[in-house]
Amino acid sequence: MRWLSRLSAAVAVIFLAVRASAATAPAPRCEPWESEYVGQDAAGPHVIALWQFASGKETEDSSGHGHVLKFEGVQPNPNGRFGGCLESFRGWPAQDKRHAAIAKNHPALSPQGAFTLELWIQPSPELDAQYPAAFLLDKKYVAHDDYQLILDAPDKQGARVLHAVLGFGDSSSSFYSKPMRFEPGAWYHVAMTYDGAGTVSFFINGNPWGSSRSSGRGSISPGRHFLSIGDRVGSLYHGFPGRIDQVRISRGALEFQRLKWTMLSDRACFVRMEQGVSARLQVQNLQREPVSECVATMSLGGLAARQAKIADLAAGATMELEYPIDTSLRPDLYSLKVQAKTGGRRAIEIEQSFPLRIVPRRPPQFPVVMWGVGNPASVVKETERLRSIGFTHVLGVGADYADIWQAGKPTQAASPQRVAEARQMLDEALANGLSIVASLSPGSAMESKPELLRVNRKGEPQKKAGVCGLLPGMEAYCDNVGASVAASYAEFPAFQAALLHTEVRDAAQPCFHAQDLAAFRRAAGIDVPAEVASKWGVDWRKLKDFPASRVVPDDHPVYRYFQWYWKSGDGWNGLNSAVARGLKSTGRKDLWTWHDPAVRVASVYGSGGEVDVISQWTYSYPDPIRIAVATDELLAMAAGSGRKQDVMKMTQIIWYRSQTAPEPKPGAARPAYQARWETEQPDAPFITIAPMHLREAFWTKIARPIRGIMYHGWQSLVPCDAPGGYRYTHPETQHELARLVRRVVQPLGPALLNVPGVKSDVAFLESFAAQVFAGRGTYGWGGKWLGDAYHVMLYARLQPEIVFDETIVQRGLEGFRVLVMCDCDVITEAMLQRIRAFQAAGGIVVGDDRCCPAIRPDILLQPYQRTGRADQDKAALLALAADLRKRLDARYARRLDSSDPEVIPYLRQGGAGEYVFVVNDRREFGQYVGQHGLVMENGLPSDATLALRTQAAAIYDLVDGRPVPARREGDRLLWDVHLGPCDGGVFLVVPKPIHAVTLDGPELVEPGAKAVCTMKIVDADGKPIEAVIPVQWTIRDAETRVAEHSGYHAAVGGELAVTIDVAANDPPGVWQIVARELASGRTAVREFRVRGPEPWPPLRKPPPKDAANPVQPQACRAVQRT
Repeated sequence: MRWLSRLSAAVAVIFLAVRASAATAPAPRCEPWESEYVGQDAAGPHVIALWQFASGKETEDSSGHGHVLKFEGVQPNPNGRFGGCLESFRGWPAQDKRHAAIAKNHPALSPQGAFTLELWIQPSPELDAQYPAAFLLDKKYVAHDDYQLILDAPDKQGARVLHAVLGFGDSSSSFYSKPMRFEPGAWYHVAMTYDGAGTVSFFINGNPWGSSRSSGRGSISPGRHFLSIGDRVGSLYHGFPGRIDQVRISRGALEFQRLKWTMLSDRACFVRMEQGVSARLQVQNLQREPVSECVATMSLGGLAARQAKIADLAAGATMELEYPIDTSLRPDLYSLKVQAKTGGRRAIEIEQSFPLRIVPRRPPQFPVVMWGVGNPASVVKETERLRSIGFTHVLGVGADYADIWQAGKPTQAASPQRVAEARQMLDEALANGLSIVASLSPGSAMESKPELLRVNRKGEPQKKAGVCGLLPGMEAYCDNVGASVAASYAEFPAFQAALLHTEVRDAAQPCFHAQDLAAFRRAAGIDVPAEVASKWGVDWRKLKDFPASRVVPDDHPVYRYFQWYWKSGDGWNGLNSAVARGLKSTGRKDLWTWHDPAVRVASVYGSGGEVDVISQWTYSYPDPIRIAVATDELLAMAAGSGRKQDVMKMTQIIWYRSQTAPEPKPGAARPAYQARWETEQPDAPFITIAPMHLREAFWTKIARPIRGIMYHGWQSLVPCDAPGGYRYTHPETQHELARLVRRVVQPLGPALLNVPGVKSDVAFLESFAAQVFAGRGTYGWGGKWLGDAYHVMLYARLQPEIVFDETIVQRGLEGFRVLVMCDCDVITEAMLQRIRAFQAAGGIVVGDDRCCPAIRPDILLQPYQRTGRADQDKAALLALAADLRKRLDARYARRLDSSDPEVIPYLRQGGAGEYVFVVNDRREFGQYVGQHGLVMENGLPSDATLALRTQAAAIYDLVDGRPVPARREGDRLLWDVHLGPCDGGVFLVVPKPIHAVTLDGPELVEPGAKAVCTMKIVDADGKPIEAVIPVQWTIRDAETRVAEHSGYHAAVGGELAVTIDVAANDPPGVWQIVARELASGRTAVREFRVRGPEPWPPLRKPPPKDAANPVQPQACRAVQRT
């Protein structure tokens, strides 16, 4: 059996004794349950009652508390475990008659807080497979008070479970042990402990035999019934057929293990092929005497066992053992079995099991982040709802900033209890496929310290401006916070990301500490200009001798100061970088950080510092395409960061009531119409985003080359017990989000992560100079005329790229054909030179009447001021777009176009594949908030023709997975689309049609070996399609179980190679791979065999006489009749 030998070798692991020591803290000692209780064990203060049924004292309470018994239908028996005992008999269905020893009701018999029930039992032969549940102790009956301990009815194998029922006044909870066969004539010590807080544990012969918890429980409710030993309180009676001895009720959850195994490791879940992980356990001698000649044995899922000798353990002493986990085993739930055997006068054999899980490595995921929930307990509570909607990440841990500040160095992230709760949650999150995010704002947390606040020119604290990030020690403190969190949680794979310093720069203002003034002097060589008072800049009209051309030198002192302020002077970018460095201190390369709202700043590169991702949230009203403004601002900011920095985008689940559906003013007449939520929750300050707005915002942002999507406002997305200000007012929004994740994000996400944007030929300038000197800019809100001008560009079917002053100065305008300069009152000299050269080379400048006088726009737009009436405002912007398009068409030809201004296209490209996204912005007023006239929340269907200048020949709808008919007009490929209300789509355009899918790989794979399988999506010439194509793999093992790497992937360049690590314990036989590309739906199938043991079957016995007879065997028919 060479195969079995390989299996054994593959899972054979050794464990090492790490440390043996005396117990450092008092531990509960094992009760001497194997002996007759005497002394303090019989009459100590913890003993409530003890019945030992001694000869001549059969009904006495040995504890001395006077709980005398009365026998009804039972009798004393001299052949007990320690002398005399109680003998009970069968009840219903043999006879509905009481067989019990009864103790009168007494308050002491209803113990408050933790307590323990224990007794010895010896079943008689009458406890057979036909006898149902047998009651051992009952003081509850049918009330919601007190307790019952029952030996439940047997299963098909004859095993029974201990069943405890506790009453809590208004309801009861049941708790169950593991099953066990109770053999007639054998004595068993049975114990049940309750910790007073919802957890019941069972012990049989000193071995732990199961534990379960009912959350939210406390002490049991005292009842009115007597205590019945050996039977139920009332009919139907279920007496225990057998003998009972030494029944004891005690205060506290007592200990019955002689040697106790404890899992010291916080982790019980591991990622397949994870390296260097182990389980750390402790064995403790809980007896009142030493243990010698102890041998410990461990095995994982019964696949291998290794032994180690444990040195003599004194009473209370412990030893730690470490067991390396072989994560190359197949993903599954395993049982780590630990056993201890001792020699000497009293041999002991203790066995315990601990569940361990190995989870599969996940295919690439497109992150869907819930920016909320926030703490370990809430994450555990909401895990199922988070997963059902499709969230991959959720905020779940934080840090105790005060302790870390006080320590002055990396320490625990929080108190031991909070860290332990977080670590347990992280382990559970991994098992449930959920990634956890830390929310860390250490700088904000120090705002309560006056000495850290920013100061004005008079040296007075600016109480609402936050801390000064340039103060000595602030960066080191932030680094310590990151390092503390990493040290506490980085070993948990579910800890995947961290949000750093959210929403801090809004309140910040220039600071005039000595170190701030000196820092600017070092950076610029000049002092802070006297005109600087606020971060919003200085109005050019108030500056003496400001040039009439409104063109300033690039080193203008005010301009230079605010460049420095937004890049590093306010300190927040530096503090973000410090936290990020601390988080990366353990070497976790997959841990990513982000900052938001990252473009609620002036248009200067560097927002977020050294974070990996920048993000921004957007409210979708009044127009969902508004989210495009902030998304493209983020892309511009990341492009100029000077490092690899990605972009994610958040949609707010919440809507401000005041801006979408204002409450009636006090005393005003009731409106003619109110939505249901307005009557049910008239005081709601925040309401749920309309589902169609969420849909359109989703398509607008997913069209762009972002690396993840985020949502905030959990209490407005799903019904919650205590929602606070965020109200759940639209029940369909959560289902719409779940549909979008299932239909678009999950299947297409891995491919979209590999498709970059295209270089646009339309530049949209957000002038930092105008922000400094004229108060312009969107600051991430997408509002004002500048934000609406961006809407106009989208309605004109342009694909603008946002550029900053730095973009023009550093990169120039090469490759652009149109430059949009709205709200560009002021520019710098270097910009002027670049823009004039751009115009001289034939570039088109689109401006407005606010444009810098030194620039003469080729096309002039009239700024529009919104009225607040959503339909009128949108119509005005559409009219401006139509006029702009008319004036542009003679000089500018679009690469991608749409026949409908409300069907907005967006282009990306990966290889030779062109990816055309479309968003339907046609909307009308609905009855959710539309009655107020501020937001058109309902969508309408649209039909449009798309046109792409390309030499490609084939188009595929990636959402529906089908080819799309097209026609050619000159150098343009045209196709028709129908879009549902506020819906979107994505089309793949490739040079040649997909002809076939091939799948190659080995035919025979050894257990423990690798199988590299390659998928190719090819054209009619057999060449891979040069595009990024979404694919789905389903890998099933020989037992049809879905194997690792099943899921959605991206075939980059038309190819995908997947390495399948066949585990040593994977089932042998034929495995199957089904690989489907999601553009046309073509599929390839391949099988390979995992070698198994030879010969197989191992033993060839003569078959049973009727094995080949399809008729049901006679014995089975007899059993069915019975």
